Amino acid sequence: MDDLEEKKNKKHMKIQRRWFYLGLVLFILLALVVIAAGYIGRNFIGMGPIPTRSAFAGRLPGIPEGDRTRFQFFYATNRENSDETFNVRGNHLGKDLLTGTFDVLISPYLQILPFIWFDTPSMEWAGRQELMQADFTLKLKQAVEASPHKSLLIVIWGFRDWFQSAALKTAYTGYLLDINTPVLLFDWPGNQGEGRQGYFASQQMATESAPFLGTMIADIVRETEAENIWVMGSSLGCQTISESLAWLSEQPDLFHGKPKLSNVVFSAPDVSAQAFDEKFAERIQKLSQHFTTYISSNDKALLMSHWINGERRLGRSAEIMVPPEDRTSEYEFEEAMELLDLQEKGARNFFIIDASPINRTRNLHHFFTDSPEFFDDLYQHLLEPDNVISRRLHSVRMGQKGREYWIIWSY
Repeated sequence: MDDLEEKKNKKHMKIQRRWFYLGLVLFILLALVVIAAGYIGRNFIGMGPIPTRSAFAGRLPGIPEGDRTRFQFFYATNRENSDETFNVRGNHLGKDLLTGTFDVLISPYLQILPFIWFDTPSMEWAGRQELMQADFTLKLKQAVEASPHKSLLIVIWGFRDWFQSAALKTAYTGYLLDINTPVLLFDWPGNQGEGRQGYFASQQMATESAPFLGTMIADIVRETEAENIWVMGSSLGCQTISESLAWLSEQPDLFHGKPKLSNVVFSAPDVSAQAFDEKFAERIQKLSQHFTTYISSNDKALLMSHWINGERRLGRSAEIMVPPEDRTSEYEFEEAMELLDLQEKGARNFFIIDASPINRTRNLHHFFTDSPEFFDDLYQHLLEPDNVISRRLHSVRMGQKGREYWIIWSY
């Protein structure tokens, strides 16, 4: 009886071992399938891995202060020099460019969320120091020299921002982008009121601010010895950049013996598509090594701007996400085609990136502050603009000439 029981136990244990080994083999096979799928996804279908920047390595220099970190940023503004400008919401244009630094305390638990830069536990304004032009230039030059890429990131925001909102949003962007580089806010009086009249007034202010931005860029090129200067604008701020490039292109020998701007980046640009003509292509070729524009077909804010202005805006593409085989005419390619035409007019190293898949919040416009995919892609693009292999980009070729733009995929 004992022998029979022992045989049963042995048989039972043998069956258990078989199931165990079978389960182990299945687990290993499943793991291999997951690894293979990930490899194929990264290397053969254009999606690429999530960049390591997403781990927030903390490259941006800061000073620990309690449970947060103090970061310092630079600013230049053409608002008037008044208490209303810096402590309230002053929107008056000044006669001179004011320069200095500002500090922001940032929590390590900062999230990527709309308006999180106004959440005091996450980010807190920590003061401003005005600097005379010579002191400002010297301090900026020292910061550039201390950065590993000998670089500077210049940020220009758009409609509605007042000084402190633009400054906090700049700190938020610099922290999330996490490149070890000094960050400089060019602040202009974009908060000229709400509604149609406020928007038109802000458009006019964007134009009037262009020479101030151009002067600032010229001084930086001449004085800081920066090897990489990245100029990044969004929405209506892109108009200021466009017109500052026109101003810069008329300055004789500005870049003689000096490196060009490394990259001019537009995000959801609120600029007339007609402004991007042959002269713009010539200016970009002359002034910048690369030009990049992130556009979106579902941008409701730029649709409203389209209605107000009576003409299409550059940052809103027409049905760009519709598969080519489903489109009925060349009209649906029109915005992207106009941008791609710049390549033939001399704008080499020109990238069009469609951000529609990651454009999910606030007026379907603010992917440049609300989408982690944008920060990841921009990080890689600034540091390695010609490398698209490891980015979450899908290539689309248009027309008989096979001109190319990219779609950025969501996580």
